[in-house]
Amino acid sequence: MRASPVLRGPAGNALMRRALSVTILLLIDLTAVFLGIYAALAVKLAVQGESVDASVIWASERKALPLAALALVLVFAKNRLYAPRDQRGGSARVLSATAIATIAVFVLVLVAGWRFDTYYIFYASWFAISVGVLALRASYDSVTGFLLEAVDFRRRALVVGPGGLADRVTEALTGSDVRRGVPYQVVGRHELAPGVGREAPRGAAASLRQALDPARVDEVILAGSSDEGATVLELLEVCRVRGIPVRLAPTPVQLLSHSVQAVAAPGLPLFELRPPVLTTWSFVAKRAFDLVVATLLLIVFAPVIGIAALAIWLEDRGPVIHRSQRAGLKERTFPCLKLRTMGIGAEAQQDALESANEADGALFKIREDPRITRVGAFLRRYSIDELPQLVNVLRGEMSLVGPRPLPLRDYERLSELHQKRYMVLPGLTGLWQVSGRSNLSFDDLIRLDFFYIDSWSIWLDLTILARTVPIVLFRKGAY
Repeated sequence: MRASPVLRGPAGNALMRRALSVTILLLIDLTAVFLGIYAALAVKLAVQGESVDASVIWASERKALPLAALALVLVFAKNRLYAPRDQRGGSARVLSATAIATIAVFVLVLVAGWRFDTYYIFYASWFAISVGVLALRASYDSVTGFLLEAVDFRRRALVVGPGGLADRVTEALTGSDVRRGVPYQVVGRHELAPGVGREAPRGAAASLRQALDPARVDEVILAGSSDEGATVLELLEVCRVRGIPVRLAPTPVQLLSHSVQAVAAPGLPLFELRPPVLTTWSFVAKRAFDLVVATLLLIVFAPVIGIAALAIWLEDRGPVIHRSQRAGLKERTFPCLKLRTMGIGAEAQQDALESANEADGALFKIREDPRITRVGAFLRRYSIDELPQLVNVLRGEMSLVGPRPLPLRDYERLSELHQKRYMVLPGLTGLWQVSGRSNLSFDDLIRLDFFYIDSWSIWLDLTILARTVPIVLFRKGAY
């Protein structure tokens, strides 16, 4: 008996990988439900001074476990938490989905007539299950990411679009150090040519049709088009028949859209574009994370800040703290605190040094800036001068992770599009720092900022913070 065409070739392999991924995620979530309810019941027995008896716990748990597991899986599926790796939501979505499932179970058991002396089991289980799901899923993503990197597995992409735009999309896909989902390998670039849907096309259309080989291409990236739609529809039909998914590389406007939602309108489907801002719950979770971690870091690094401040004062007896006016959330200015690394009166020399600027775009960078003191050079090399910004984090002017706040000189040179990076709190570190820092172009900085805003999760923040440590210690891209 021959296998169905759907199960053969690259499409079949992709289907099997998806099925395996969903199965593992289901097992992870069911395990988290079991362990979460078990942990909540065990803690309750321990607090009441009773022995933690597994048989007693199981007798209570087995009544609620099937309903809790079914509710969680259904709510997770509705929230696309079983989608492919690069489409699944982060920790905020997991927490909200777990809360919805808990509330659903609570309502159902009350309607069914169950009676409780205390509702502890609901909020305790929500907390324990949430921790379990986040920890197990993060471990799964880390292990699978490591394995994919070990075997150098990449998604093979064919970029279709105008030459210059296709080049920029290719560079963005392959040149970034960002790690989210499966990395890309661009196997070719083609112009979008009319006639690609014909059985015997000619010229550029024939070359593009030949390149659309599912044995060599995993997906097509459409990098913009001035075509009215017929040629794009031809491309989509060829890719549909051959089982090749098509994705659209975002335009600058789409980059600024955190989500797209269909809106009913007479005679024409419309889509609402929402700006890249954190939702209320995401903002609250991020703010709580910032307060806890920034407080701990400030305690740990207080001696380092003290020693650095003494060294600055001993060198020239000048001020220790420099308050750099920078643009923050909603483009409001705030004093960004830094340990002073330049000589007294350095800002007055800015105009005279403009001709020596080595950075592109709106940035100002000089590899051998004459204004930097000897102590300042050391502090900058290891980013010690940035540590006072932990106070900015506690004051709510900055976040631990986010787009870096630019000096007003740089900000005033931004285009209106680039200024939209200030829709979230600026960060002490960010994707720019862990992806090359001063070695990256200005366009790279903006692209990474938009990517971060659209992809935020606490796990992403933890990853960036962890990757900042070796970047700082090995002084990559710092000057």
